[in-house]
Amino acid sequence: MSQADFAKDWTPFRDGLMTEFPGLTDAHLAEADGRIDVLATRVAQAEGMDLADAQTAVRAFLAGPMPADAYAAPQHDDAAIKQSQRYVPEGEDPLADDARFGDDDQADRPMGRTG
Repeated sequence: MSQADFAKDWTPFRDGLMTEFPGLTDAHLAEADGRIDVLATRVAQAEGMDLADAQTAVRAFLAGPMPADAYAAPQHDDAAIKQSQRYVPEGEDPLADDARFGDDDQADRPMGRTG
């Protein structure tokens, strides 16, 4: 994830940050408001670290994988859809026949009928 993404919308990262840095509070995050330098200062204070170590820890957090809550936020839907191609095995067509589900040999029932 990029620092620009974080600065633009840091709210979905709240839970991940509070897990990574348990000393942080909602007030710390609200005060930082996506500014990485202020966040590093609050992490240093909350975790008893020196500022350089806190800056390194915050950068490492931001360089790591996007927390699931942040990835699932609606503003990331387009990126998630584009990246979903990575999960289709090579040689498989996502629009191909669904024969493996076992009902291709049965006629479709008209809408609203159960039998």
